Amino acid sequence: MPTSLLFPFHFISNRLDNFNQDMLERVKASTSRLTSATRSPCFQRWSPILLILLTTVFILFGATCFYLLERDPQEMTVRKWYMNLAVERRQFARTISSRIFNDTRNLLIIIDREQTERVQQLLVESLKRYEDKLSIVPPSRREWSWPSSFNFAYSLLLTVGGGFKVPVTIGAQIFAIFYCLIGIPLFYSTLALIVYRLVSPVLQWPSLTRSRRFLLILAVFGLFILWTLLIGLCLYYQVLNDFWLSIFNAFTGSLTVQIPSPVQITTCGILFLNFASTISVSLLLLILLVSLSVFFPKELLLQQTNQAVEEKLERLTPPPKFQVIVDEAGESKLTAA
Repeated sequence: MPTSLLFPFHFISNRLDNFNQDMLERVKASTSRLTSATRSPCFQRWSPILLILLTTVFILFGATCFYLLERDPQEMTVRKWYMNLAVERRQFARTISSRIFNDTRNLLIIIDREQTERVQQLLVESLKRYEDKLSIVPPSRREWSWPSSFNFAYSLLLTVGGGFKVPVTIGAQIFAIFYCLIGIPLFYSTLALIVYRLVSPVLQWPSLTRSRRFLLILAVFGLFILWTLLIGLCLYYQVLNDFWLSIFNAFTGSLTVQIPSPVQITTCGILFLNFASTISVSLLLLILLVSLSVFFPKELLLQQTNQAVEEKLERLTPPPKFQVIVDEAGESKLTAA
């Protein structure tokens, strides 16, 4: 094949190679800049606050999206439910009235259309009172209000279980998948970083030996049990009337398994349980961190941090001063000042 015919292919290949090399160099430069920025003392100091702000904005963004995606379908669902309920009542009242008056063979009952409608209306009212006794819970228009959407978005990141409420629209379901994929690692990494920053100075104490760290694990575990019992008592006195059911819900909620049914608890109560579960998870992360510090202190950068502090102290210590002394014989000596 002539060289002139291959020239366009060589040209395109060279351009692609140059483009790939440029992109690789840019990625390397960006990675190095990002690495140097994350290792800077300023970033390490303010990284927990930045992560807290990012997580908060992410939860607010998720709550707003769930509210916008589910508000109108929930309103249509509530209207359709009440409409179907009214139709079912009327049809049932007509069926009962027709059976009553058609089955009366030995009674001479004359009833006109007006009286029939009045009897059916009385039957409908009786059905309403009967439904009140059955404690039928209709769908609420406030199920996807913004506070409820915030609780749902918060509980998804906390993995405490939002099975009592599921998005109906396809868009909200797809958004929930990506929201969890991004938000759950962000939420727990933020929580773990905060716990690590708060506890790492304590773990670097020279007096905190391995046996004392075991005692610290037991103390934190006891604090976790007391905190969970306190949540159970709050549920017992404010929400549920069953003591052991309240304790069960408190422990499962602290382990991010589930929370009580929203039928029995208000929106503020669910928000309180989410915050309480967050504190419980923080205590569990603290237990895990102290346990890791017992067996893997180097991996947690505890010894390296002590060495860095010693190096900084050596830099801050002024160097010793020396003085040159010349004796009568002309020999010079170096002595400390």
